[in-house]
Amino acid sequence: MRTTIRLGTLALLGILVACQQKTAAPVETAATPPPPPPLEALATTRQVMLGITIPTSDVVFQVGAHAPTNDTEWEKVAANAAALAESGNLLTIGTRVVDQQEWMTHAKALIATAQEAEQAAQAKNVDKVLEVGDKIYEVCDACHKKYMAARGGV
Repeated sequence: MRTTIRLGTLALLGILVACQQKTAAPVETAATPPPPPPLEALATTRQVMLGITIPTSDVVFQVGAHAPTNDTEWEKVAANAAALAESGNLLTIGTRVVDQQEWMTHAKALIATAQEAEQAAQAKNVDKVLEVGDKIYEVCDACHKKYMAARGGV
């Protein structure tokens, strides 16, 4: 009889241990991953402007001189508008940020207007791309008036 009680107790303990292990496993796997490292500026503001912002904005601005005539050309305009928006994102990272107020306002306006241009290109709407292109120009001009003069044209 004692053997039966001992075996029963051991079986019960085994079941309890197994149950605890099963409930413990999901808690371990539910741990949140560590946050990503902060983004680091790899290029200067001038390099971003010369390599991304200016060439991509030129594609958007050229829609008035040469309207896209097929899906491939419209896709190129939309992709350049998206890259222009991304250049605005790059201007909000690390050492490129001149100040947290006006600089960030200009960068966010560049992102928003470039995204508008992308949507207009996706809709294949020449007039809308041109209208938004004027807004992009105004955003860039306002930023350049303040920050290019302060940096000696850089």
